[in-house]
Amino acid sequence: MTRGIPRTLGRAAAREAGLAPPRPGLKAVTTGQGGSYRTVFAFAGMQVPVTDALAYAAQKIFDFTKGKVRIKGGTARLQFAVLGTRAATINDNAALTWSLGSAAASSATLASTMVNVLASTARTLDGTGAALSTALTADIAAAVTLDGTVTPVDLYLNLAFATGTDIDADGVLAITGTITLLWENWGDNA
Repeated sequence: MTRGIPRTLGRAAAREAGLAPPRPGLKAVTTGQGGSYRTVFAFAGMQVPVTDALAYAAQKIFDFTKGKVRIKGGTARLQFAVLGTRAATINDNAALTWSLGSAAASSATLASTMVNVLASTARTLDGTGAALSTALTADIAAAVTLDGTVTPVDLYLNLAFATGTDIDADGVLAITGTITLLWENWGDNA
């Protein structure tokens, strides 16, 4: 066996595990094989629009392949910037909450399947203008099993603002940082 063959098999197995939808500012690299994977999401100013009327938003960052997905753990370190004039859109010192879940945000209160991979994490948007907030770290929930045997599981980055006074008009958040996710795919028994 040549040294390149195991690496090639590992990449093919990782591709079969799932993929990140094409999105500027998002890169996902999955490694592993035999059903056990590590996916590293690198965010480089990925933009997520937030409407004033909703005060929440979601961005799908991964599509797992069909099967039961077991989240084993991981870490997240994210920073947020507001693009546009803060006083007219997303305000200085706005109270942002963010999470990872198998469902997209559907209210300004992140709960249930909107937070089943990473619990709702609060952060004040410090910094001014388009400057990045200070980094915030959080741990991925360990030992969570998501049933993707009928419909493959998706992974969403969910964002919400606690009050209507945090956002005065439609705005855009730019996300920078890294999320590392350790997980397994147990198959679908079909």
